[in-house]
Amino acid sequence: MKKTFILIIGLLLLLQSQAQEKTDAMLFGDVKSATTKEHIPYVTITVKGTRMGTTTDGTGHYKLANLPVGKCTIVAQFLGYKSQEKEILMERGKAVELFFELEEDMMDLEQVVVTGTRTKHYVKDVPIRTEVITAKSIENKNAANLYEALEGTPGIRVEQQCQYCNFSMIRMQGLGSENTQVLINGQPIYSGLAGVYGLQQMGTDDVDRVEITKGAGSALYGSGAIAGAINIITKEPSFVPETNADVQFGNFGTNKYSVYSSLRNEKGNIGLTINAQKLTGDAIDETGGGTSKDEVKHKDGISDRVASNLNNAGFGLYVDGLFAENDKLVLRGRYIYEKREGGIMDDDYYRNPFTDGTENITTDRYETELSYKTLFQDASELNFSVAYTSHDRTATNDTYLGDYMATHDDNTPDVRDMRPYLADENSLTGTLTYGKRLGNHHLLIGVQGFYDKLEESGMYVIVDEESDYYGTSYKSIGNKSAHEFGFFLQDEWNITDKLTAVPGVRFDIHHSEEDYEANKEVFTSSFPESKFDRNSFSPRLALKYEVSHRVTLRANVGTGFRAPYGFSEDLHLCSGSPRVWKSSDLDPERSISYNLSADYYGEKVRLSANLFRTDLKDKIAFADADENVASLGYDYQWENIDDAFVQGIEASFMTDVTSTFGFGIDLTLNQGKYDHAREDWKGTEYEGDSKYISRFPSVTGNIKLEYSPKDWIFTIDGDYQGSMYIDYYSETEGMSKIKHTDPYMLFNARVSKTIKNVKLYAGAKNIFNYIQPEKYLDDAAFMYGPVFGTMVYAGISVAIRR
Repeated sequence: MKKTFILIIGLLLLLQSQAQEKTDAMLFGDVKSATTKEHIPYVTITVKGTRMGTTTDGTGHYKLANLPVGKCTIVAQFLGYKSQEKEILMERGKAVELFFELEEDMMDLEQVVVTGTRTKHYVKDVPIRTEVITAKSIENKNAANLYEALEGTPGIRVEQQCQYCNFSMIRMQGLGSENTQVLINGQPIYSGLAGVYGLQQMGTDDVDRVEITKGAGSALYGSGAIAGAINIITKEPSFVPETNADVQFGNFGTNKYSVYSSLRNEKGNIGLTINAQKLTGDAIDETGGGTSKDEVKHKDGISDRVASNLNNAGFGLYVDGLFAENDKLVLRGRYIYEKREGGIMDDDYYRNPFTDGTENITTDRYETELSYKTLFQDASELNFSVAYTSHDRTATNDTYLGDYMATHDDNTPDVRDMRPYLADENSLTGTLTYGKRLGNHHLLIGVQGFYDKLEESGMYVIVDEESDYYGTSYKSIGNKSAHEFGFFLQDEWNITDKLTAVPGVRFDIHHSEEDYEANKEVFTSSFPESKFDRNSFSPRLALKYEVSHRVTLRANVGTGFRAPYGFSEDLHLCSGSPRVWKSSDLDPERSISYNLSADYYGEKVRLSANLFRTDLKDKIAFADADENVASLGYDYQWENIDDAFVQGIEASFMTDVTSTFGFGIDLTLNQGKYDHAREDWKGTEYEGDSKYISRFPSVTGNIKLEYSPKDWIFTIDGDYQGSMYIDYYSETEGMSKIKHTDPYMLFNARVSKTIKNVKLYAGAKNIFNYIQPEKYLDDAAFMYGPVFGTMVYAGISVAIRR
């Protein structure tokens, strides 16, 4: 397989490496800042309409050889600056000098985004409000993975939901990760098993930017985009060879080793990127159970953070002009491997994967993506992409050990019966779109298909004392599959120079099924199959009105749906066992979302306000199995519990006070409630509180200060989490409660110094050592803040450019 892959790359390189025409038309020059008059290194210089390009060197100078003869448009682009175009006349055998002075783009308004409409727009002009996390921002916050990159984004809360295994999830405008579609280069390949731990497993070394669109997204992206979409865009090859290497060390063995390389051939039509990253971390024990800060801040011998050994590796092959003059073929691949270990720390007890209280999880994930784009002479565009994912998980199931000991007078099972939970997921997704401009309309038509198959198995024990099979061990085997087909249509209609309307609609056909079997008879009846056949119609309308050159209003309304398949929570809570029941009568969640925003784009100031509301119908939630379901051998079930809503207002202010000092602050007011009290809290003193959506802070906010004199960058950011409601389910009768938490704020700091091509940096996270002041060991999900304190790090980064 590897030889075949290398052969394919070699053939492509051979086919495309034809020599560039030798015109001896030379271009020389430099690029400076229009403000400081200082040279800007590593600016991208391209010849418009061709694949020719280069970058300025470390002194801000550049040269290009063998340019086309005649009039040429030269473009200078660099992140943080406004792009600039200049027209020149090139003659054979002659050299021309061309100099650029770039104006700073303080607010990144010339950042190109694609997620909101599947078409390219500048941030300032996009009809669907889009927020961007740039590669520079990711670096400045020292975010090694996607989880850390998303921290501090307005309207988004990244959180861990397990004190022991550190399961992570994302919450957008109050809605959980199951309602947020995570995309990689526009493809929904982040799903199923990746929904558990996946945010922390995806490295950022090859990430160019992360685009976030909030509100109804099902009209473009189908099931799971009720809250919106997060699109991870990977880097493209640079015009000159470059390699970036980074080594970082931190406390508790939190170390990072990474390398990223990219290059193009002389003609510029073939590019290659390669990246690799290794992240390590020791198991941490800093806190224990308690109801006050003094009680919690004592080690209890149980890991608060699992030990982790995470490896990312990937490549991207880019070929322009393969079959036609204006086409582009991209082949990408990524491999993720992680080993997580946690549990009882004494005497390295957790190192034995088959001991009680132990978390031992291995992930093997492969991603492959092929995309092709071509432009036609009538200004229409065809895009096709297909992605395949293989995701394997091995997880020891200490629930089996505990249940066996509880039903066998504290005796342990035969070692030959001890085996892990195994899961193997394979998914394939493909998208085809065709776009064409017709007058003041830009029509987009597309189809998307998705197929997923998940096989899992694990060992379990019958714990029902009324059962004739009480204490019997059995192997559970589960098979789950789903396929979806969606058709979507969108029109970007420029009604006037100031007013744009974007109507869109998507129709989806969903089918999924699940069946389980045991390797021996352990129930009086067999497990019934679950089958779901649902069709969904999702319209959306977006409006953009430019009040002035600096003020833009946007409105967005649309419906969404969530198909009753692929809940990652099953896999986390119950290791994929058949104890989680999904009835064939379970209805998909449906929603209608509203967003109204106003943005002011100044030269040095940006102001934003965004009103949002989402109404959910037939919200799906996790519950104990009712009597009928329990008789089938299930302990839990998913059910449509109620209708609900989330609403709020986001406000943000960013300014660059000077060319070296920037300041930003944002605040979000939230509210989220069910229509009725939740069933499991009725009749208790917490019945009223149970109407509030858990883990949804009433207020969130962020503050950021950045000072960058010459080769230094100083960054301080703060993350405020207001009070929220969180469930505590105690193993002791009468002790369960809904906690109304106190607000808290976390601060991080980082400093870096660049010396030529070397960058030295250091920083700290949670610098004031905040730890949630209440912790219960019998409910791992009772987690709403950090359970260990300050993390410090230091590193060195080296950039090598030819």
